[in-house]
Amino acid sequence: MARLRIPAPPALGRDMNLIIISLILANIGTHAEQRFFQLYVRELGGSAVSIGLLATIASLVIVVLSPVGGWLTDRYRRVKLYAAAPLLGTAGCLLMLTAPRWEWLIPGLILSWMPGLIVGPALFGLVSDLGPVETRGTRFAYQMAAAGVCATLGPLVGGYIYKYFGYRTFLAAQAGMLALASLVRFFVRDPRDSARRDAGYRHPGLLPGLATAFRQMAGSRQFMLVFLVSTVATFGMGAAMHFTSVFMNEVLHVSEADMGILYAVAGAAGIAASLVGGVAADRFGRKPVLALTVFGMSLGLLWFSGARTLASLGGAWLFQGFAGSLGGPAADALMADLTEKETRGTVRSVFTGLQTLAFLPAPVLGGLLWERVAPVAPFYAGAAIIALAGAVLVIWVREPGRAGASGVEAPQSAG
Repeated sequence: MARLRIPAPPALGRDMNLIIISLILANIGTHAEQRFFQLYVRELGGSAVSIGLLATIASLVIVVLSPVGGWLTDRYRRVKLYAAAPLLGTAGCLLMLTAPRWEWLIPGLILSWMPGLIVGPALFGLVSDLGPVETRGTRFAYQMAAAGVCATLGPLVGGYIYKYFGYRTFLAAQAGMLALASLVRFFVRDPRDSARRDAGYRHPGLLPGLATAFRQMAGSRQFMLVFLVSTVATFGMGAAMHFTSVFMNEVLHVSEADMGILYAVAGAAGIAASLVGGVAADRFGRKPVLALTVFGMSLGLLWFSGARTLASLGGAWLFQGFAGSLGGPAADALMADLTEKETRGTVRSVFTGLQTLAFLPAPVLGGLLWERVAPVAPFYAGAAIIALAGAVLVIWVREPGRAGASGVEAPQSAG
């Protein structure tokens, strides 16, 4: 059996290392925000349905604007857009900090989600291009391992800040971290810039660019199957994961500080899982790793829903953190394998926009299940929906040929 050999971080290169540093700066607070924002909504007078409604409203804005963000990263210098995007998050944090009631969180929440319109497709394209296709999964693994560091440190620090200083203090710190991440990103170099100058390439306008992306997606049966699996699994997670902190706080009576420790356990597991999953995706293929992730996420929700002690919750989050992160690099590598280099940003954003559109009812569904059935119901429903996505993946998805044989692009060095 082939051995997994994980390269040392310096082998990534200067620009990839700068990306990872900025990612950690920008997302330590973001991961804490994802975990504790629900409690802030409660603190400002919101209900379980209010939590779902806020997520749906912000998601609707992403649906509308996401394709434009991806097209911008294909049309213009994506690294400059990537660098400036966190400043929108800074403004969003400051708006949420001043909100007197939960309804006033809407504009700040929308602004805080908007950097993803640029960052997601730009980062996807940059990591795809900063090296050969044979190590693409490994590069995505390092990116997601950095996200795992954030998922570990963010909730741990955020939980204590929330408990002892309040969520508004956390929002002020997050605004500063986002601004610092923006500064670091301005020093990243994009290999695509020089290649475009040499070739005289210019990406088409908005409507032609979107039309090209839609044709590319619709023309590939495997791409559409990957979209279906990803969307169904995301819907299942969306129906459940918006209520984890409320469930632990109100049903299991876990303190915010202890929640931070549990989320940190999941984040630490995610670091190891990302590294192993990315290298395994390059060595053994994307599909087996993705299948382990999807079914693991379903089992993790069932474990969480049945946990009643802190030790059992720790085991559930350890498992969920590993399972949920294992397939991340494989999913991004597979999407890069199935898309053309010059349209990756647009395709990624259209993919995200359509997926978010399908996701819109999920948080509200979870809130209704919580209030009208039982607090545990969103987690049972989410587990069943994710398992359905896993069945589609195992039966119908086929990944393209390995090492540049996908028919989309040949292996290319970053130079």
